[in-house]
Amino acid sequence: MKTRNIYLLIIVFIITLTLVAVSSLVIHESGSREIKIVGSTTVQPVAEALAQAYMEKHPDVKITVQGGDSLVGIKSVQSEKANIGTASRNLTQEESEDLTQYQIGKDGIAVVVNPNNPVNSLTTDQLKGIYEGNLTNWKQVGGKDEPINVITREVGSGTRLAFEDTLFRGKIVQNNATVAISTQQVMQDVAVLPSAVGYLSTNALNPDLKILRINNVSLTEESVNNGEYTLQRPLLFLVKEPATGVVKDFIDFTLSPEGQSIVNKTEYKSV
Repeated sequence: MKTRNIYLLIIVFIITLTLVAVSSLVIHESGSREIKIVGSTTVQPVAEALAQAYMEKHPDVKITVQGGDSLVGIKSVQSEKANIGTASRNLTQEESEDLTQYQIGKDGIAVVVNPNNPVNSLTTDQLKGIYEGNLTNWKQVGGKDEPINVITREVGSGTRLAFEDTLFRGKIVQNNATVAISTQQVMQDVAVLPSAVGYLSTNALNPDLKILRINNVSLTEESVNNGEYTLQRPLLFLVKEPATGVVKDFIDFTLSPEGQSIVNKTEYKSV
């Protein structure tokens, strides 16, 4: 009798372990069919378009996309709060430790003014002068006799860091600038202030803004890709260690011809 009871206990124990293992496997597999993407607001509309297309092909996969900024994307993936972090600037050596980077596209940084501003083009030296505070009136660059209202982005913005890195090879102190805390605020400020100048992502452009040529080069998909338009930065997907499973499959889709077509259509729809 005792022997039979021992056998029964062993069987129950084995069944329990098996059920726990199966349950754990199911939970793991279920979790692996969800992808959380967090980070740059520049990458956000691109990631949303890619996610929508991927989920249509894979109805069992759920992808959520959340904005913030590039620094949020980097920290979220480092802390494993997100499967994919996004950034719209180059990472520092410290930031890139333990992260695998996938460049999914390029973004031209558009320099924008109010549509009523007669200035159509700036050189990079003129743009530097404006953001350093050395050029303070539009007449100094061929415009009206009006003070220049300089709009910049907040600290932590990938757009700001990329803009400063491209123009100045590092950060600058912009005491003369109004700080906008979002792309939307830049658009609003430039649209309503006749003498304002700002910068934002190509995919955020709208008809209420006038895009300036830089060094007489227009911002287009072609000029960004061939390097003639120099104000540009990478669009990055970041993962902790090389991507695996459904995350890798989604990134492979992003880098495929179909995915790249979605990236370019989303980026350059307004230029």
